[in-house]
Amino acid sequence: MPETIAGHEGPVGSVGYSPDGRRIVSAAADATVRVWDAESGAEILCLRGHEGEVTSAAYCPDGRRIVSGGDKTVRVWDAESGAEILCLRGHEGEVTAVAPSRDGRRIVSGGDRTVRIWDADTGAELRRLRGHRMGVWSVAYSPDGRNVVSGGGQTIRIWDAVGGAELGLLCGHSGGVWSLAFSPDGHRIVSAGDLTVRVWRAEDGAQRHCLHGHETLVLGVAYGPDSRHIVSGAADGTVRIWDARTGAELACLRGHEGAVASVAYSPDGRHVISGSADKTVRVWAVEV
Repeated sequence: MPETIAGHEGPVGSVGYSPDGRRIVSAAADATVRVWDAESGAEILCLRGHEGEVTSAAYCPDGRRIVSGGDKTVRVWDAESGAEILCLRGHEGEVTAVAPSRDGRRIVSGGDRTVRIWDADTGAELRRLRGHRMGVWSVAYSPDGRNVVSGGGQTIRIWDAVGGAELGLLCGHSGGVWSLAFSPDGHRIVSAGDLTVRVWRAEDGAQRHCLHGHETLVLGVAYGPDSRHIVSGAADGTVRIWDARTGAELACLRGHEGAVASVAYSPDGRHVISGSADKTVRVWAVEV
């Protein structure tokens, strides 16, 4: 397993695993989405089509497609051939975050001050959710597909993914909410903003934990597959592992030479990946 994967020509802003854990996808400011072999670190695909920085990329749950966001578009790619399948247009500003639903039928995107929900097969815009007063930087689907969560400015909003109604407003961060995710069991939401990682109860938005340890802005956050661990990355170049139940810091991983913008767990929970402004993706073995 390689420690460092290099190849991007710009800062890496997004990383993720394929559902089977055999591949890694990354997106960067060099206007590319790249797919890597998780075992060897070899580059398998380089997806070109975005006309500017690609801010977000993720595998769809079936592993057959990749969705990415950048410039003012959301794009869907064939994960094997790299062919572009769809280009979704509608955002009036940069698309800063994308996420597929667990059943793969929907895509949620954030950009300008809106959250948009798309049909993943046809590319049709199904919902346009308005309420954020500042740019939206992060989005996620709940595991059951019923809700969407978004971070804009210092607030987090929970939406009905079908009807579009705003269901909750979570306040507590003193700076922008750069990243967020649902726990795999759907009971919690984790968010990254200011110098903290915060854990919220998905049912009613109550804050459960505020995790302190990073010395600079926290930019990326993700849950482990068992919902028991959280990984975060920050502008201080560190990656930290936390106990999701108690909020205790379990490990601090150092090695990046630039800000860590994105983090993700492997499906088996044995590895963590991070994407950084130093233009690399790093793979970490975790034993917590």
